[in-house]
Amino acid sequence: MPTSEHGDFEDPTKSAYSVERYESSWELQYMQKLEKDKTVSKWTKNHGITIEYITEAGNKIGYRPDFLVEKIDGTKEIHEVKGTQFLDNPDTIRKHERARTWCRQRGMNFIVVTKR
Repeated sequence: MPTSEHGDFEDPTKSAYSVERYESSWELQYMQKLEKDKTVSKWTKNHGITIEYITEAGNKIGYRPDFLVEKIDGTKEIHEVKGTQFLDNPDTIRKHERARTWCRQRGMNFIVVTKR
């Protein structure tokens, strides 16, 4: 399970930014993995994407996905780092369904990254 560690990942080679902010130790580990992944050409958390969805209670919420990733073949993907304890939450399910639709409408893929 990720800790609530926050910090700066400095000088990533596959980001347009000199610093990428992480919200957990797990996100930091994932950034390091993206940097090493030979199929990834670019990635960022500083993408400015907000996807709106309706919660189970009927509230409209803006969801900011974790990572925008571009593969070397040009495929663009949204990657969401999520602990397994949240996957069955009705609002998480709604959020992920909306993100899948949003990505599909733009010719992108939506990937949930989790540890099982």
